[in-house]
Amino acid sequence: MPDSDIPKHDSEHDNAPADAAGAGAPAQNAPEPDPSTATHAVELQGTNANGADGDAQATVAPSTRAVARLKQLVEGRKAVWVAVAVLCVVLGSVGSVLAAHAVARSDAKNAGQAFPRTSTGIARTSSGIVSTLKQAIQREEDLVIGASTFFAGHPKASAAEFATWVKWSQALRRYPELEKLGLVALVRAPELTAFEAQLAGHAAKPARPRAPLSTAGSLRAVPAGTRAYYCFAAVELARSPGQRARAGLDYCALTPGLLSSRDSARSVYTSASARRGRGLSVEVPVYVGNAPSSSLVSRRGAFAGWLREVLAPEVMLRQALLGHPRYAARLRYKAGSSNVAFSSGTALPSAPSRTFDLHNGWTVRTFGPPAATSSMLADTSALALLIAGGVLSVLAGLLIFVLGSGRTRERAPARRKLAQSELYDGLTGLPNRALTLDRAERMVARTGRQSGMLAGALFIDIDWFKQINEKLGQPAGDELLRIFAQRLVGVVRAEDTVGRFAGDKFAVLVESAARGVRLDSLAGRMIDALHKPIELEDFGPRFFSTASIGVAFGRYASAEDLLHDAQVALIAAKTAGKDRYTLFNANMRTIIESRAVLEEELNTALQEKQFFLLYEPIYDLTTRKVVGLEALVRWVHPKQGVLPPGDFIPLAEESGQIVPIGRWVLEEACTRAAGWNVGGHRVGISVKIPANQLNRDGFVTDVRRALQQSGIDPSLLTLEIAEPTVMRDLAATAERLAEVRQLGVRIAIDDFGGSGYARHSDLQQMPLDVLKVDRSSLAASEDVDYRSWLLEAILVFGRDLSLTVIATGIETAEQMATLQAMGCTLAQGSFTGKPTPADAVEALLDAELPSSEEASPASSLEASTASTHE
Repeated sequence: MPDSDIPKHDSEHDNAPADAAGAGAPAQNAPEPDPSTATHAVELQGTNANGADGDAQATVAPSTRAVARLKQLVEGRKAVWVAVAVLCVVLGSVGSVLAAHAVARSDAKNAGQAFPRTSTGIARTSSGIVSTLKQAIQREEDLVIGASTFFAGHPKASAAEFATWVKWSQALRRYPELEKLGLVALVRAPELTAFEAQLAGHAAKPARPRAPLSTAGSLRAVPAGTRAYYCFAAVELARSPGQRARAGLDYCALTPGLLSSRDSARSVYTSASARRGRGLSVEVPVYVGNAPSSSLVSRRGAFAGWLREVLAPEVMLRQALLGHPRYAARLRYKAGSSNVAFSSGTALPSAPSRTFDLHNGWTVRTFGPPAATSSMLADTSALALLIAGGVLSVLAGLLIFVLGSGRTRERAPARRKLAQSELYDGLTGLPNRALTLDRAERMVARTGRQSGMLAGALFIDIDWFKQINEKLGQPAGDELLRIFAQRLVGVVRAEDTVGRFAGDKFAVLVESAARGVRLDSLAGRMIDALHKPIELEDFGPRFFSTASIGVAFGRYASAEDLLHDAQVALIAAKTAGKDRYTLFNANMRTIIESRAVLEEELNTALQEKQFFLLYEPIYDLTTRKVVGLEALVRWVHPKQGVLPPGDFIPLAEESGQIVPIGRWVLEEACTRAAGWNVGGHRVGISVKIPANQLNRDGFVTDVRRALQQSGIDPSLLTLEIAEPTVMRDLAATAERLAEVRQLGVRIAIDDFGGSGYARHSDLQQMPLDVLKVDRSSLAASEDVDYRSWLLEAILVFGRDLSLTVIATGIETAEQMATLQAMGCTLAQGSFTGKPTPADAVEALLDAELPSSEEASPASSLEASTASTHE
């Protein structure tokens, strides 16, 4: 108890010399008795023994009462704090019981209301968009369309050709439910020997007429028997080699109705075995020309076989039930003679259920958890709250008692913890910017004193981190930062420093001997470590992410100079294409300074009208006339001359100046096109729209202003959006484009097929009119036939969606002839006509498409600016 709590009147007895003597304890600093008076004192004590004893008792009595009084006060205060602590425990326990009971009732009520809402969410979203299951079914139909198109054009395709197509389409990665995919051929009995030779890859010897299968070679039909027709797998690709069907498996004998589907052109759905449990086999008739004829005879003559795919529907069901562990679902397909069903999760007997129609024969039935009770002991959340409340109440009571009856605790550990939090990043646990800068200064100072040591810094920046954050959310971005931090720490030495500098930027400080410094090797190991696939909990399948690294090392006067050079090297790595490391050199400073100067010059370029447009013609190959123009921006730099878009558009996008530049391009192109149309030339105008301009809130207003000021017919204006920009945020982009399309303008996807992002089901949701396909970006393969086949597939793709397809990058007459044979009617490129200044466009509109002999070189201005606007 503190000294201030002791009553003042008791302190007199405690400190009085008489009390100390009466208790038999002499005063610490009292003077020694005089020997001459000692005998007298003894005599007096002897003669007055009783009196002395009485005085002693009188002296001791006040002191004993003070101590007892003090003990009573202490015990009384403890009793008060005990009562307060007990009251706290009681109130806390009662509150926990009431809260747990309320939670149990609320959970029971919510559980009864949640099932209809959750089950509806499993089947479809609140806005009516198809659900995860319906999207998976749509994806499967997209795969059937693509594979059928391939086999319709290549009915005799080899296994290697089919494997190349599967690799290009990324079927095994994009369709996790896919187990097998191939073509089942219809083989007549006399053709068995030739078919077996085809599978073996060499020419076949003629077989004896109507030879039984057992004598046709090593191929044996399963089930055994002699039949007029056999259905064997001609080409098959499985997710694992062990899944491939045994040779000679006769699907017509095993699948009722398969042979008759050739005439009816209807798909057959049956159960099949899969690597991950029970699967679904889908046999789709394929006809040469990719469309069944209305005539039965023609249909049989064009029949190429059955596209057979084996799916694992449980994969789709698990994806749909993700986040609903207590729910179950049953997916069923019923159409004609096909009736198959698949389940995922455990449906209890008392579980409520709902059935939804997914159309095209598909239905899904969802099962929810059993009805919840309002009992606290049966409800997990309520029971946890009850236990936690009781424990916290007891701990709070103990804390109140200790704080009330004890001394103030030392707060130094809290202060130390606060200091730690100020120096380390709370998300990754790495040194933060302040601590990293401090260590960099110490490292530079040490290396400055030691002639054989060098200071090094590596600046690491995650590529496309902003897009990852926007698409997957901030929790996924935080998890990605933690994973990157762990991998960086795992690569460096224990004495090196890995710090989180800011946002998605990390800094690594390395102190090394001058002879043994190999920071390029360290940067390479970091790149390799960051290349490993990343799995984020609760964020779907694993994916890959990359980083750019800038490296600087040497003898520096200050840490700021070292880190600045590493940042300059990082900018160079980003500019060079990301996913790489770059070592700093002195020339980089000049490049960075040049970029800064160029950025300042961009500010005045619009005001001084230094931009101009070239117009690349788009020809109708049928009429050989110009039907459209694509506007391409160029910059007449005061010192460097005409600059192509690649020299200033990326910088304009980074600095945000692309918005006023894009607004000027839109208004200028519309005004020019309106003038040509007034002059009697009805020609459309196409304008490329960068992502920053499209995502701006005032973009629709910019388009409306350009239409009103120019007076151009809105249907003659086409806005071209790059495919990655469209697919970055599909829902938001579709909403923005729909708003623009209401003005009457047309929407085009530029360089379609180059990124491989868009799917058939995705494009159905987009308000699109045109697909612009660059032949040079269709495939990484240099095989001309392969690229031509891909272009033909995209043409079919566009016709299915009623979209206009424009082929770009046409450089030769042979390419143009190939396009015409495929049925493509619109094209542009260096062969048909290079970008032309505005004052020469009218002459171009009056001329016809030149032949290969008539094509002439472009002017020096056109040749120097022929690259397209990126």
